[in-house]
Amino acid sequence: MPERSGRRPGSRPAAASTDGAIQPPGRRPVGGPGAPAQGRELRTRGKRTVRRLLDAAVKVFAAKGYHAARVDDIVRRARLSHGTFYLYFANKEDIFGVLTADVAEQMSALVHSLDPFEPGPDGVDALRKWLAEFAELYSHYGPVIRAWTEAEADGSEFGQLGNQMLGELAVAFARHVDASPAKKLDPDVASLALLAMIERFNYYGVSGQLRLDPERTIDALAIAVHDSLFGRSARSSRRET
Repeated sequence: MPERSGRRPGSRPAAASTDGAIQPPGRRPVGGPGAPAQGRELRTRGKRTVRRLLDAAVKVFAAKGYHAARVDDIVRRARLSHGTFYLYFANKEDIFGVLTADVAEQMSALVHSLDPFEPGPDGVDALRKWLAEFAELYSHYGPVIRAWTEAEADGSEFGQLGNQMLGELAVAFARHVDASPAKKLDPDVASLALLAMIERFNYYGVSGQLRLDPERTIDALAIAVHDSLFGRSARSSRRET
């Protein structure tokens, strides 16, 4: 999928506020190390090693899933030693936590970039742009999100983080539905229904369960969301300035 924005996935991690909301990004460096190296200033070689381990972990989680993956698989894929791994990460959970924090921060930035829903062609275009960014993020982090979904089943902290992020996105959608000049819909029900459609389409895509053209899928989703809020006729009427 072609890039639609200047934002690149991979920064880390968002922090939770006292009310449980994920805060906007920018507090830690991209692809930072895990617990053993926190607070240490990594040199260029150390940063490259961390990135190598993170990239290897993504491939291992993609191939084996979260539960079956082992540290041994990660170091073998990265062609590094166990000792090197433990310089930067405490265990499998630690490196997976860094990857899920990357997803959380990027998703948080995407939530904060969501514009109010508007009728007319401009509103469809804005939705299409946002959905393309969502799909780009989902595609980039596909293996981690699949493993993240797997982790939700056992009630782990990673699954809780996934639920928290989806909850924040649902709140943002509900706020925009409630404030928009849309048809009278229950904002909570509408936001959950729309988010479920968007998230599941992308999940099925990255998991290989659906093989659809990305551009056509984004166009269809944008139209479906817009029509559900404003009706089909609203797409052809441009607002007067």
